Formats: sequence, structure tokens, C-alpha cells
Amino acid sequence: MWVIALHFGAGAVAGAMFNIRTLLVLVAVVVLECLAAGLANGLTAALYSVGGLVAVQAGYLAGIMVRGVLERAGLAQSSVRPEHQR
Repeated sequence: MWVIALHFGAGAVAGAMFNIRTLLVLVAVVVLECLAAGLANGLTAALYSVGGLVAVQAGYLAGIMVRGVLERAGLAQSSVRPEHQR
């Protein structure tokens, strides 16, 4: 259960601070973790590891929501970068 909480926390921090590319990297790492757990301990362990994958994504969404609330309250600044001139 603590693994799920750690994955959720990592997703929440990534959602509050970083862009979507960070989520994709986290998801790739957790997929590799699922594959390693499946190879080492069988299908049951891999299925439990999928909970970590869901927790990362749910945490990312929670982080985005927290960042949005803080921005609306004036406690945080938007992290939007201006478009590059071509």
C-alpha cells in the first residue's frame, strides 16, 4: 500500500510543478517497474504494480488541480511559457 502512496505523491509533485512530458517519463518508469515485477514474481505482482501506474496518473491530475487552485487564489504564478518566435 505504501508503494501506491509513493507513486501518488510523485505524480502529485510532477503535476504541480512540471509539464506533461514529465508524466510520460514517470509512466514509462512505472511500466518498466511493472514488467520487472512480473518477470521476477509472476503475474500477480505485475497486476499489483499496475496500481502504481494508476496512482501516478491520478496524482498528476491532483497536482494539476492543486496548482490551478493556487494560481486562482494568487498564491502561485502560471508556468506557461511564451510561444517561440519563428
